[in-house]
Amino acid sequence: MAVDQPIRIVIDTAEQRSGVYRVLAHLPEITTEVARLPTGDYLLGGGLAVERKTGADFAASIVDRRLFAQVTALKAAYERPVVLIEGTLPPPRTRMHPNALRGALSYLVAIEGLTVLRTNDAEDTALLLVQLARHTQHGLKTPPSTVATPRARDLAQQQERIVAALPEVGPTLGRQLLAAFGSIARIIAATASELQAVPGIGPARAKAIRHALDTPYLPSPAQEQTTPDGPGWLVPASTNDDRRRRQAVEGREDHPG
Repeated sequence: MAVDQPIRIVIDTAEQRSGVYRVLAHLPEITTEVARLPTGDYLLGGGLAVERKTGADFAASIVDRRLFAQVTALKAAYERPVVLIEGTLPPPRTRMHPNALRGALSYLVAIEGLTVLRTNDAEDTALLLVQLARHTQHGLKTPPSTVATPRARDLAQQQERIVAALPEVGPTLGRQLLAAFGSIARIIAATASELQAVPGIGPARAKAIRHALDTPYLPSPAQEQTTPDGPGWLVPASTNDDRRRRQAVEGREDHPG
């Protein structure tokens, strides 16, 4: 991807008086174009348009209903509209109840499906716009890895990862436990007091480990099941299923009296 190409941002004429424009104009990698936009303040490419509002303007636009007309126009004109709120919210010296502000934010996201972003000041806004434009126009410089962690290369690493997954253990203590007991089986068989003999394992940590090892397994109430229509359906377990599962673990069942 041509990540070294200039980043182009189209700016509404009304934004020329803002501190955001002054920051963008001094960034060498940014090519700015000022135009009278029918709606929105910044066009970042790929249908991504940003309406910038200070905290005070956001509150005022709720009172005079301007916000809702602007949202309608943004959604009609651009594929990916964003409302960016700059500065303190609620703004100083406002009489608007915080619930009204929260309600407007919820409406934008939950009802209108817009993205809402927050920034601290004009410089923060400018730098976020640059990042948004860079990702929209040029993508990522290095694609994110689809592998969370590399596979264990040998048996020792596999053993370390198993022990590290115990509550409050982690890689370092996991290796110390393996060194002290010699195997996973011996760690599992160790009492709480024996676990505490390992540096870094106190009473609370030893209790947490023993609790995880000793407690009977109870599947989550929401179980992923395979159906004739295909895998991946989440089927909530009924109360009766949950009760029968616990009875089976405890070794008892209800019988009609």
